[in-house]
Amino acid sequence: MRLSIKTISILVLMSAACSCSKDNTVTSSGNEIIFGLASGISVEETTKGAVFSETLPDGSSFGVFGYCLAQTAPDNATLNNSSGPIQWEQKRSLSTPHLFYSQEVTYSGGLCSYQPVKEWYEPSDYRYSFFAYYPYGNFETLTSSTDFAEPRIKFSMPFDTAIADTASVLSLEDVPDAMVAMNIDAVKGAGKAELEFYHILTGLRFTVNNYNAAEDADGNMVAGHDVTIHSIKLRGEFYKSVIIDFYSGMEYTDDVFYGTYDILGEDEADIVIPGLTSVTNIGGKTILLVSNQSNTGLENGFLGDIDLLIDYSFIEIDGETRRHQRIARPENFQPSEGTIYTAQLNFIGDAFVLNFIVDNDSQWEDGGDSDIIFS
Repeated sequence: MRLSIKTISILVLMSAACSCSKDNTVTSSGNEIIFGLASGISVEETTKGAVFSETLPDGSSFGVFGYCLAQTAPDNATLNNSSGPIQWEQKRSLSTPHLFYSQEVTYSGGLCSYQPVKEWYEPSDYRYSFFAYYPYGNFETLTSSTDFAEPRIKFSMPFDTAIADTASVLSLEDVPDAMVAMNIDAVKGAGKAELEFYHILTGLRFTVNNYNAAEDADGNMVAGHDVTIHSIKLRGEFYKSVIIDFYSGMEYTDDVFYGTYDILGEDEADIVIPGLTSVTNIGGKTILLVSNQSNTGLENGFLGDIDLLIDYSFIEIDGETRRHQRIARPENFQPSEGTIYTAQLNFIGDAFVLNFIVDNDSQWEDGGDSDIIFS
C-alpha cells in the first residue's frame, strides 16, 4: 500500500539539536533518535514550481508521534519488550505513542531540535513507527497519549468561522502548505528514520486565454480585440477542516469559513490580454484549499459554495464595454488533495468559459514509498 495523496517529496531532518548540511551528513553525539536527512526541503524536478520553498522556514516547527513497544495487555500499561521486533501491523492495537506524543520539533539556524532527547532502545532489531505533521500550530491532536494505534489529527484553515461575510478579504499568506508524513517499521540500524511529507490541500492557479480572432482586409485571420481584466475573485463559503487518520484515511467536517480570495485585487494594476494571447499564473498566486471529497454536489461540493467573479472590459463596435461575470465550479471539476490545478479563464466572444487542468509544471505527484493509504 502507499499514500495516494499527490505529493512532492520532502525529507525533513529532526533530531535532538542535530545539524543539517548540504552533503547530507548529520552530526550526532550519541544514541539519540534522528528522523530524516536533508538541509531543509528537497523538491523533485517535476515539482520545481510548487508552493513550498526549497528551504524549511527558519523558526518553523512540526509535530511528531513515535511508537515502538506495545503494552502487555489492554488493561496493563507495562511495556512489553518482546514486542520490540514485531511489525507495526501486528502490534499497533496495543501500541501508544510512548516515545513521542505530538512532540514539537523546531527548525532554526540550520538546526532541528526537540526536548527532552529520546534515544533508540539498545536492541538493533526493534521496529519503530513515526507519524508527523506540518506546521505544528495548525493541527489539533484528537487522540490522547494513552490511545492505541495510529494518531488522529485535525487540520484547520486559519480563518474565523463565526463571521458569514463573503466579501471579507482573506490573506493567502495566512494559509500554510499543510503536510503529513510517516515512517513505518524503522530500525535503529538504518541510522535514521526518514520522513517524506505529503500535501493535504488543493492548489489553484489562474490563467487567462483570449481566443478572440478577427479577419483582416485580405481575409486572413488575425488577433481580435483586447480584453482587460480589472479583478478576479474567488468568493463564498469554503471548507475549513480535515481530519487525518493515519490508518483509515481522511475524514471531512462540516466546518466552513467565509470570504474572498483576491486573485487579482482591485488595488492591483489591470491586465491587458491581446487577442490570441494568454497571461499565465495571474497575480503570481496559488490558493490553497481544503477539498472535501465526501461532498461532491455541484452547489457546495469539494471546495465549498463558491463562485469566481471577473470584472473585465472588452472592445465592441460601439466602444468599450465593462462587464462583471460570475462563474460557478464546472460540474466536471472534481479537485483532489495534493494537486495544483490551473483554472483557465477562456475569453471567447464577449464572455469567459472556465475549465480546470492539472498544472503539469507544478504537479504534486506520487513521490514516496509510504505504506499508508488516504482514500
